[in-house]
Amino acid sequence: MPTPTRRYVLMVAVLVLLGVGFALVPARGESIYRFQFGGKNVAFVRGDANMKVEEKEHDISDRFFKSQPTSEHVKVTADAATGDAAFLHYHYDTPPALITPALSAGVWVRCTRPGVQLRARVVFPKEPDPARPESPLTALIVGDTHNGENWQKLTLTDVPALLGKRLPILQTQIGRAVNADGAYIDRIVLNLYTGPGTADVWIDDLDIGPVKGAEGAGGAPGEVVKRPKPGTEKKGARGRLSRQEGGQLFVDNKPFFFRAVRHTGAPLHVLRQAGFDSLWVPADVPADVLEEANREGWLVVPSVPTALPAAPTANSTAEAAALDAYYRKFADSDVLFYDLGSGRQQEQTGAVERTRDYLRLRDPKRPFSAGVWDGFKGYSAFLDAVGTYRWPLFTSLEMEGYRGWLAQRMSLSSKRAVFWTWIQNHAPDWYVESVASVSPGGGFAEPIGPHPDQVRLLAYLSVACGCRGLGFWSDQYLADSHHGRGRLQGMAILNSELEMLAPVLLAGDQQPQWLDTSHEYVKAALIKGNLSGNFGAVLLPIWLGPGSQYVPGQGALNDLTVTVPLVADGADPWRISPAGVTCLRNDAQKVPGGTRLTIREFDLVTPIVFTNDVSQNGLVVQWQDYNRKYGRLAARWAMDLAAEEYDKTLATHRKLAEMGVQIRGADSLFQLAAQRHTAAQRHAAAGLHAQAFADAQGALRPLRVVMWDHWKKATETLDVPSASPFAVSYHSLPKHWELFREIQSCQVGVSALPGGAFEPVGGGPLPKDGAPVSELPGWSARFGTLDRVKVAAGLVPADQTTDKPDVKTPEYLGLKMWRPSREITRPGDGYEPPAPQLGRGVLKLEVRRRGDVAPDGKPVEQSTMPLERTFLAVESPPVNLPPGSLVRVSGWVKIPGEISLTSDGAMLYDSAGGEPLAVRVTKTKGKWKQFHLYRRVPASGQISLTLALTGVGVAYFDDVRIEPLHPTAQGAQYGARPGPRGAAPVVPAGAVRPTAPVVPAGGVRPR
Repeated sequence: MPTPTRRYVLMVAVLVLLGVGFALVPARGESIYRFQFGGKNVAFVRGDANMKVEEKEHDISDRFFKSQPTSEHVKVTADAATGDAAFLHYHYDTPPALITPALSAGVWVRCTRPGVQLRARVVFPKEPDPARPESPLTALIVGDTHNGENWQKLTLTDVPALLGKRLPILQTQIGRAVNADGAYIDRIVLNLYTGPGTADVWIDDLDIGPVKGAEGAGGAPGEVVKRPKPGTEKKGARGRLSRQEGGQLFVDNKPFFFRAVRHTGAPLHVLRQAGFDSLWVPADVPADVLEEANREGWLVVPSVPTALPAAPTANSTAEAAALDAYYRKFADSDVLFYDLGSGRQQEQTGAVERTRDYLRLRDPKRPFSAGVWDGFKGYSAFLDAVGTYRWPLFTSLEMEGYRGWLAQRMSLSSKRAVFWTWIQNHAPDWYVESVASVSPGGGFAEPIGPHPDQVRLLAYLSVACGCRGLGFWSDQYLADSHHGRGRLQGMAILNSELEMLAPVLLAGDQQPQWLDTSHEYVKAALIKGNLSGNFGAVLLPIWLGPGSQYVPGQGALNDLTVTVPLVADGADPWRISPAGVTCLRNDAQKVPGGTRLTIREFDLVTPIVFTNDVSQNGLVVQWQDYNRKYGRLAARWAMDLAAEEYDKTLATHRKLAEMGVQIRGADSLFQLAAQRHTAAQRHAAAGLHAQAFADAQGALRPLRVVMWDHWKKATETLDVPSASPFAVSYHSLPKHWELFREIQSCQVGVSALPGGAFEPVGGGPLPKDGAPVSELPGWSARFGTLDRVKVAAGLVPADQTTDKPDVKTPEYLGLKMWRPSREITRPGDGYEPPAPQLGRGVLKLEVRRRGDVAPDGKPVEQSTMPLERTFLAVESPPVNLPPGSLVRVSGWVKIPGEISLTSDGAMLYDSAGGEPLAVRVTKTKGKWKQFHLYRRVPASGQISLTLALTGVGVAYFDDVRIEPLHPTAQGAQYGARPGPRGAAPVVPAGAVRPTAPVVPAGGVRPR
């Protein structure tokens, strides 16, 4: 059956709002001027009129808008006027736009009555106005007229032709030919007269361009031009005040959950339409970008350019001057909080605090924050907000481990500070360089992760762990150059959901509580709100299945159940989405221990709120209003996301199919995705936006199954998925299979790593107390901590680490008279699990809490707080091998109990793959376990190993190897790759063939 094509199944329409992916260029290079009316103050100014007019309202409105979050609203009542010359002008001054064939302008208008007309003022800089010679001549040209109640874009196109129609009238008025050289538009004008009576007008998304500087600005006809002096132009004045109180951010005295994005060049209007409300900018952000952000009402988070020295006596003249310039630059911006740097460690606490104190003298009200790696207790004591970050995607850290890591960091922080985190929505540099084989900062010819659903999982995990704000690391990965259109759509949906949940999340006054569900891989976070205020509680069931950091699984279940404790009487569960909220009252049942809720269709994350706030202005009514505003857009976003992910999934699937890698039912899964997308389009056309949204979300599930099945097939013979650097993402699987086949054509050589068996030098027995690691030539141990722990690393006798044989319980075969006459061999009979050939010594790493003693001599109870920075590592000497050659890294690990108070446990990793691709183990059930990793030797020609322990416990290592893989067709030339498929093998003279065949995974023969 042929694989379905996009032409056959999707027929995707032009993306309406967000689907116009963007090319990532510096905003200052753009020639299009835009204004989206997202600020606090109105922008259009009332002008002249030739009838009696009463302005009833003029404000910023969130009732209707073309792009979120607001539009400008004008309500006027006008008397009757006669003829086509009736006018009621409101105007907006723009940067000068020279009149050329490329010039166009537009603004979106919604009005309760037809008749609103777009006009523009043209300035003739070389033609003085006869009435006022000191002012240039000006004239109005006329564009489109609004013809209905819905949103309509009024445009000015073919501007030279519009001006040409106006010139004869001007020439008649002034009695001579008009010099139109250098003519430009400097003002957009709306004629709001729609006839006698009252009209409500909403204005949004103005654009004009190309724009550039001109020699001056004109005035209205008969109006003297006022030329501002250079440097005196009005900047965006501060209108929104932020503060921190009780572990919560407030903006304009309202609790605020921020959704920030780190700006590196994306057009601001695209980021605004994706639902971001805060902009993270560097200290050297271009002035025009900052001016646009101020104009559009962005909350800004500026990063400091430097920090003062920690010592007050140190010379800090240069740093102080840089901080003064930094403050002046952002003095007119709506600063959410000042960012004092990222990756801060405890040793930098003094410098950060002194920098905070210096800036606080200049701005005593606004909060200060920093991104912290360790030293949380100290930083949270004086900062208003504390952030953290970690990039778990494409690494061996499972989602469950990431959840634990986040919860541990929050528990280390004081409750007085707002806790937030960065969300990984990008591929880190190590992945880009080593896996995608592209220089960081450039674009990508092939699809690249992360998947939008992975970003969604990380965001909700962070919220579930108590974060009260999120920062998304990259705007580059939302661009078409980075195949980011799907991520852009996913961000729009995610931000909409977070905006709906924010009132309940911010009302929570307790630590999140994690609940088990009917499925082992789904955990639900319960965030209890202020029940007396009718805010109820948020329930966030989240898929935490293994491998989700590599490829998101299907993650969809029917009839998932969870028992929620202490639900307020009368509080109903509501399923939240930007396209529609659904009451699940009929699926909730009171049981001992709480309320048992059945989620009929669970999909990765299903936000649910328990509330009884159904008043006229209550939560439920607010959500329903939100759905009316965003339902159509949300359905469009979801359909566009499904179409984009369909294309990318299909492209990689076809590459894999061409390589002979097939999975069962792939064609049917693609057809199912297409059918659901078609159903979504049909429901959207009928105005059933909630159903269209659900269908589009459902179209993603078969695609996730395709990705998951391909990934499972690729990794089923590996000890850990990170054994292959190309098995950490669906889109890199074609490279994985290339590597797999290259490994199959190789044989294993002798380990090149000296001392990997951890045998005592000289061959004698090890002392009972062990020996230091330094006795092995080239091996060394290192250690760093902030915690009260004791550590030990050394060689110890191996006789105490031998695995105890499993005691097999005889199977009950029934009464003797019914037993078979002969013994039946069971499948597991005779099987002996693999075990290391232990010599005299093994490597032991141990970390334990210190046993402190109180002043009265009694032992102090040991702390159960997580370790903040404890890293005990043993490093091997580097091994020299030909650059580009393949090696197999292997080792045995045993953990007698369990590694606690950390998410990373014991680790084994090499210098080629690094810590992201490490083997991470927290328990081995008291047995020895072997791991294999496959790596290519870096350009340096050296590769080494690190064996580490990051938590409380004991870990043993033995028989650690770095074995070169020799191509069988080309003898001992390690660096050579296999020749063309089917070519006869050529063995160079004198080549030595290794004898041990490569098993390209942990003990499973290649098929």
